[in-house]
Amino acid sequence: MLKLGVIVRQKEPTAWVNSMVTVVKSNGDVRIFIDPKDLNKTISREHYPMKTVEEVVANIPNAKVFSKIDATSGFWHLRLDEDSSKLTCFNTPFRRYRLLRAPFGIKSIPEIFQRVMTEIKENIERAEDIVDDILIWGSTNQEHDERLKQVLDRARQCNLILSK
Repeated sequence: MLKLGVIVRQKEPTAWVNSMVTVVKSNGDVRIFIDPKDLNKTISREHYPMKTVEEVVANIPNAKVFSKIDATSGFWHLRLDEDSSKLTCFNTPFRRYRLLRAPFGIKSIPEIFQRVMTEIKENIERAEDIVDDILIWGSTNQEHDERLKQVLDRARQCNLILSK
């Protein structure tokens, strides 16, 4: 995470220090999270509307061809400003760090990310986003492929990294 520019060492005192949580993924890699339960009590949510799968499915009549693409490490696409970053400090057994990118677990982040994803695919028909996933569909292969190209072009313009 340090090499990827997601975290940075924090030497100065900060008002918040979160606990670090580790989870071993199915492939054996270790994923590091912060436990922001106390911080979440003080954060105001954006209250951006979050679509449900049912709402998306209801909007896809006559769809025959589908693709689902995923934003890689979705929340990490959101840079934190200095003040917000200092709220994400966490201790490790060796040093203290803070996040430079939005972490999983902060209650306002999914809504912020949903808003950004919606803006990215704005004015592209037959493409719906649910947090870090984008569903693209068409009634023909050609229609689907045109929409998929539009979404991929827009993602590239916005520096959104997608899973393979």
